[in-house]
Amino acid sequence: MPIPVYLITGYLGSGKTTLLNHLLATPQLRSQRVALVVNEFGTLGVDGQLLNQAAEHVFELNRGSLFCACIEADFVRTLETIATEIRPEVVLAEASGVAQTSDLKNFFDTPTTRDQFQVRANLCVVDPNFTKVLPYLKASRVQVTWADGLVINKTDLLGETGADRLAAVLSDLNPRASQVRVTHGRVGWEFVQGLQHVPCQSPPTVAPPEQLATCSIPGRSANRREFQAAFRTIQDRLLRLKGIVDFGQGPVLVEGVFDTLTERPFEGQQPRFGITVIGWKITAEDMMRAFAPAIRAANTPLVQISLGGAGQG
Repeated sequence: MPIPVYLITGYLGSGKTTLLNHLLATPQLRSQRVALVVNEFGTLGVDGQLLNQAAEHVFELNRGSLFCACIEADFVRTLETIATEIRPEVVLAEASGVAQTSDLKNFFDTPTTRDQFQVRANLCVVDPNFTKVLPYLKASRVQVTWADGLVINKTDLLGETGADRLAAVLSDLNPRASQVRVTHGRVGWEFVQGLQHVPCQSPPTVAPPEQLATCSIPGRSANRREFQAAFRTIQDRLLRLKGIVDFGQGPVLVEGVFDTLTERPFEGQQPRFGITVIGWKITAEDMMRAFAPAIRAANTPLVQISLGGAGQG
């Protein structure tokens, strides 16, 4: 029997990792052998660190997004390992926030994977920031258009009227998808299992998103005042920031989405310190220059990944 696969999509910062952690804690999944495939920008693997406490088998793909040919090969090899060595009862695959659903479908249709796996559902997570990214981030529209189920997350920030408006926008983009409204990613496994999968018919992308750039900056110690100042410097160009740093009181998870920066204690073991920053119409070099003074990387070079033709504008 093919191994069932559930795709988790959604743009940057919508709450995919929080939702995955919730699903893994449900009685249905706690009683099963689950394999996770996590794809994110940057080399630090922040999401994998947040998930490996809840799942035994976590496979991280952190060298780029799924539209990259090298990542496609890694993804297929990972699936082969899962099929031959793990043989889980369920696979959950979290795509990066800028991956398009059209890129995911081909990975499960290779000679070595088509008989081993079956995509059961594509679950897309959205939050109140969706209408901000929709005009210029094509992936956000494609993710919603080809979703089988739509999770409207963070409804506590929307209110009933705001949630109704967002639901109406999503229904216009994808009238067939089932919707559920939640806070903190608390969607029931019953909702996911009840979805009917329709394969994506859009052509795969042939190039990375234009005007998008990302950089990873390793390093443990950070100065909170300088860090916040760097954030304010680029917040008009910021799509996502995520990482683990130490402001002097122990490891904290820092997260930024647009103009909002938050932090909370990191409770995992042996954290990989550093941040990954994703920006729009800004270069990776400019983002590194902004944050490098705040993060003192001990004898560790900065790691940069540039995507598209990002530049000032």
